[in-house]
Amino acid sequence: MNRKFVLLALVFFLWGNITSINSVIILFFYHYFQISWQQAMLVTVLFYLAPFVSCIPCSALITRYGYRRMLEGSLLLSVTGCTLIAATIHESSFIGALIGVFISAVGVAAMQVVANPYLALLSSPERRVSNLSLASAVNSLGTTLAPICIATLLKVYPALPELGQEPMSGMWLALALFSLVLLCGIKLLHLPDVNAPTATVQPNRTSLWKQPQVIFCIAAIFIYVGVEVALATSLLKYLTLSAGWSAEIAMSLITLYWGGALAGRLLFGLFGNQTHSASVFKYATLFCLLLVSLAIALNNTVGGWLLLLAGVGNSVMYPVIFAHAIGQQPQRANVLAGAMVMAGIGGAILPWVQALMIDTLSLRVSFLLPLGLYALLALWGVGFLRQREWVSPPLPGPLPKGEGE
Repeated sequence: MNRKFVLLALVFFLWGNITSINSVIILFFYHYFQISWQQAMLVTVLFYLAPFVSCIPCSALITRYGYRRMLEGSLLLSVTGCTLIAATIHESSFIGALIGVFISAVGVAAMQVVANPYLALLSSPERRVSNLSLASAVNSLGTTLAPICIATLLKVYPALPELGQEPMSGMWLALALFSLVLLCGIKLLHLPDVNAPTATVQPNRTSLWKQPQVIFCIAAIFIYVGVEVALATSLLKYLTLSAGWSAEIAMSLITLYWGGALAGRLLFGLFGNQTHSASVFKYATLFCLLLVSLAIALNNTVGGWLLLLAGVGNSVMYPVIFAHAIGQQPQRANVLAGAMVMAGIGGAILPWVQALMIDTLSLRVSFLLPLGLYALLALWGVGFLRQREWVSPPLPGPLPKGEGE
């Protein structure tokens, strides 16, 4: 496995850690800073706001400075944000911590905009989907390990705000140091750049958005992220109310859902180049469609186990959608990456819609939403992932040594 893939995979691991930590650190902020729950939820608000603020400017800056320099810039933002969070937690400044959260969130959004197309453009056509899947598996590893590390830290070193003692500032300093190591790695290993899109080779931006495959790829990401998060958030209710498990057991079983995504991405990353991605995507969506249908019909413990298996089906969807989009428009990979990262807002909107259905209708009926979303993804796969479309056009390769410095 070459060094450039390992380095970029570690970037995926970094943003997986930061994203996961920010989703679970809310409870720590609530207790440590002695604030209201609404104030603590500002962490989530800022993390969803950051992509909307930064993705389009980031994609434009890639055109000017190239992928490598923008990756360096995103890591520098991570170093700054994580260091600021560590310092402000130590000084018990909630406002300062929020500023640090926003800076680190912008860095994470920029990493996603840069690293996904950067890895795709550096990969050979036959390895593009599998490399993205492997990197996504490393990202899932980060999202899985981070909550475990936080739980262990807080158990061994409980936060004592009245004494100014807490373990979290050290964790954020470790993330800042890891970001700095990756930044140095890019310099020391001379990570190659790829030809940044220029005005002479880019299609008109307006005409790009008139192309159906672009709009539908962005819509597919919106639906995929939305249904994955919606299932994760509603699973706990299903496992306790329909399956009859205790809250403690249900919370521990949720790790199987994310663990399935990790295992599926790892396997697809290792062996995906030996299969036709369109077929894999079709069977994955139909598999999830079947699981949700059975869970609605059964509404019992077996249904709970079936929903947990949906993580395996979800695992292959993101790399297939993303690689397909980049393969169709390689010269506009930066713009597409920015738009698709922004489309991740589906992870906030669609779970909220299902939560509304749970409150106004019933838990069982609410699962008709993910059922319909998987059906839409299946239709997207049939309509856009045709065999002929997977003969990837040539991508802009690495710059000759010495260029793009």
